[in-house]
Amino acid sequence: MGLYYDAWQQRQGDFSDVPLADDFQFVGPIASFETAEGYRAMAAEAANLITTFAVRHQFVEANTVCSIIDWNMALPGIAPMTGAELLEVKDGVIVRGELIYDGEPLRRATAERAA
Repeated sequence: MGLYYDAWQQRQGDFSDVPLADDFQFVGPIASFETAEGYRAMAAEAANLITTFAVRHQFVEANTVCSIIDWNMALPGIAPMTGAELLEVKDGVIVRGELIYDGEPLRRATAERAA
């Protein structure tokens, strides 16, 4: 998971070197994606708003990695956020991701920003 989280922490959302399956599926409270291409585009855009990103703890069971992550965003009214992220890995390639957190504050902030 080093390359995956390094893309968030050190590479400003550049996931070009991260081994994502072409049909990588990602589910989250704000957005979901069915391709690696779509996820990579979102990450590149979202990274512009992320000011800090840290992996607090990580657990591994079989081919699933669960990471507890903390991040801050440069959006008014958004407090530091914490979530759990599940990544499914097969043969060294990430095939599925799920991010779990309360997305309502971020939904409100992005709606206000777009208005």
